[in-house]
Amino acid sequence: MDTKKRILLKLTGEVFLAPDKSLNATTINAVIGQLKKLSDTHQFGIVVGGGNFFRGSLHGASLNMRAAIGHQVGMLATMMNGLILKDLIAQQGLDPELLSAVPCPEVGASISQQAIDKVLSLNQLLIFTGGTGNPFFTTDTTAVLRGLQIGADEIWKGTNVDGIYDCDPRKNPNAQMLKSVSFAQALDKNLGIMDATAYALAQQHKQKIRVFNIFAPEALIKAAQDNSFGSIIQYY
Repeated sequence: MDTKKRILLKLTGEVFLAPDKSLNATTINAVIGQLKKLSDTHQFGIVVGGGNFFRGSLHGASLNMRAAIGHQVGMLATMMNGLILKDLIAQQGLDPELLSAVPCPEVGASISQQAIDKVLSLNQLLIFTGGTGNPFFTTDTTAVLRGLQIGADEIWKGTNVDGIYDCDPRKNPNAQMLKSVSFAQALDKNLGIMDATAYALAQQHKQKIRVFNIFAPEALIKAAQDNSFGSIIQYY
């Protein structure tokens, strides 16, 4: 009987960037090395963002694009990152499968529950691209959706801050880190680490979310071994 812990990992597109914002594989290869170390005890599905290439809400707006079209471009950006991620994962000896919410057979099979179940049964690592396939949904909401589809024990959001704060720590040096919050608190206090739709969906299904800094050394190993690493959002 398979006793692996099942994790949906939400990766920021910034893991593909060097400090000077050029494309660079150093960080993502380190993350993949950690996935390999955990492969005997954990099975991962990965939702990857596309912000290193294009953010619909930011770049689309700066180009004066219609919001729906800007979001479509953002979904294509996640597909580019997914292809990069799949190739780099395969080079490290793991067995990845890419599924896409935007139909593109040259990139990956279309997402369906049947396709997801098949990949999981083969003990492969899943990469989800194309967001939800619809505009106006963030990759945070996508992560919760895919976490529910794979039956995740936890969703891990790997971001560029240590956890959840009561306000933006990049703007306020007095921001306080919150180790554990409820979804109701996150919604009520408008904690911006994820969007309200993601919070609401996770709350409805009592899906536990851990938020941590993916750029910290051995971040995934720490998340697997230390329950106090990062911050937790949960139903209570």
